Amino acid sequence: MSDLKIIAPLSSLSNRTRLFKLATYLNEEKQNVNITHIGWERITGEREEKFLKSANISKKILLKGGGYGGRKARAMYPLWMVAVFLYCLFFVNSRATVWALGFESAFPSLLASKVKRYKVIFDDADRFSMVFKFPKPVKALIEYLEKYTSINVDCHVVPGVTRYDFKSTKMYTLKNLPNKSVVVKAKSSFKKSNVNWPKSKLVIYVNGWLATTRGMKTALEISKHFNSQDVGFILAGKLDCIEAEELAKKEQVLYLGCVGNEEAISAYFASDFVFTYYDPDSAVNRHAESNKWGDAIATNTAVIVNSEVETANWIINAGAAISVPYKDTKELIQRINNVLFSNSEVEVFKRNIEKFAIQNPTFFEDGLDEVFNKVS
Repeated sequence: MSDLKIIAPLSSLSNRTRLFKLATYLNEEKQNVNITHIGWERITGEREEKFLKSANISKKILLKGGGYGGRKARAMYPLWMVAVFLYCLFFVNSRATVWALGFESAFPSLLASKVKRYKVIFDDADRFSMVFKFPKPVKALIEYLEKYTSINVDCHVVPGVTRYDFKSTKMYTLKNLPNKSVVVKAKSSFKKSNVNWPKSKLVIYVNGWLATTRGMKTALEISKHFNSQDVGFILAGKLDCIEAEELAKKEQVLYLGCVGNEEAISAYFASDFVFTYYDPDSAVNRHAESNKWGDAIATNTAVIVNSEVETANWIINAGAAISVPYKDTKELIQRINNVLFSNSEVEVFKRNIEKFAIQNPTFFEDGLDEVFNKVS
């Protein structure tokens, strides 16, 4: 493989953890590969690869505007699919490999590959038919096409299988684990850091997309209940709701801003728990495959997760997580209070996740090696 086209409906690879890890791997392990990001610049100026400046990544923007999550963005997805199909049909040759993020990229890439004969890797980070609410006939059609795409691509990469009601011989599970090289650098950065980390008895790390559907109301209520000596917070990511903005201003909160993967992981070494809440009203959230869980394994950090997230059962069963219903903030506060006034409970959580890590010593790079071996 000498030419890799990463087709993703995003402004930059830096802003999607899974693609950042892919690009880091390629930059470190496959330096002879030409990388091109075929993207959608949703907000003007976002195309810059802020956290991949040393990587040699070419850029081709097929679509501009729309932002994130609104009606305009949803209406532009058909345009994206048409643009991807035409680009692949006219500009991707048979020697290339296409890494397509999401069904909306993989399906048009696959159709064009029937003519151009290049290889397609379908990276299905979030199952498209679960992300949006479609009318039943449309949803049924998309689900049929998702299965068709899975069967016909060269490799269908998924973070977990619970989202699927079908089986495919092309399906390969690549968990959202961190890059080993980044974890090593992050640990070193933490030790050398002059950041004034919280000195509270218990430190909770909240990172990623800081939105209403990610439990920000609950995190804010926890901060209001406990004082800064008892519970401190580290906050990192985009403030995307009023509750997150208010949380960032609290006395016991250290807000790092929007940071790269290495800096984000370094903060785990200053934390006791990582907060991973997903609004269960969304089907895709009940089957979440959080990057934070992989980071927690690599850094011996315990987890806070709402009980409706079915894919978190392995963490809960391993004794490495506090788990309560999404809307039961009172119970979560009580559980945190129990940990605060126990001399050993937080250490038990951490020992349990360390034990799991020893038994499952896989990093993201190991899985990527297998994926590329499959299509070579």
